[in-house]
Amino acid sequence: MGKKTGARRLIAHAAARMLADQECLDVQEARRKAAARVGCRDKQQLPDNREIEEALREYQLIFFSDTQPAALKHLRELALDAMHNLRPFNPHLTGTVLHGSADALSPIKLYLYVETPEEVALYLMERQIPFEERDVRLTYSLDIRKTLPLFSFRAGDCGMELILLPLQDRANPPLDPVTKRPGRGAGVARVSALLKAGPAEP
Repeated sequence: MGKKTGARRLIAHAAARMLADQECLDVQEARRKAAARVGCRDKQQLPDNREIEEALREYQLIFFSDTQPAALKHLRELALDAMHNLRPFNPHLTGTVLHGSADALSPIKLYLYVETPEEVALYLMERQIPFEERDVRLTYSLDIRKTLPLFSFRAGDCGMELILLPLQDRANPPLDPVTKRPGRGAGVARVSALLKAGPAEP
């Protein structure tokens, strides 16, 4: 194993521990803190999101195998239920609940493809679901960045985040932060298949 490869793995596993132990809440923060902790200043030695995601799943398999799979299954079940309720907006699951590294504190993230954010706001208000609105920055191909609305609320014992994408983004979705490729997320059929396959299926 080369020096650079060893450093990348060391940082990836340090970041994974921080994420699993809730010391950090996002990959960027965990990578930055892990690099500082091991004294790495060379950006070429920093692991990408996929490497940290793989290290996190390895860590969970070793230290949280008695709780994480059940938590992931529960979140995917809640996600599927929410997707059925939000069918008018073509919901797609994304984030750690899709990739398989979510734990009990992870939010469920859904892409909704909409004409206007107001239609989702009205939908939630009609069902007396209190929500908070904020903006989220997403990256697209060609390094294009967009600021989009995000509605968040509690659904039972977990957080729900609805990221509202314009209809035209179905043909050009944001980049998945793990794969760095355009990703629409998983629709109802795929999430149902993931539940049948079990938590080991990404």
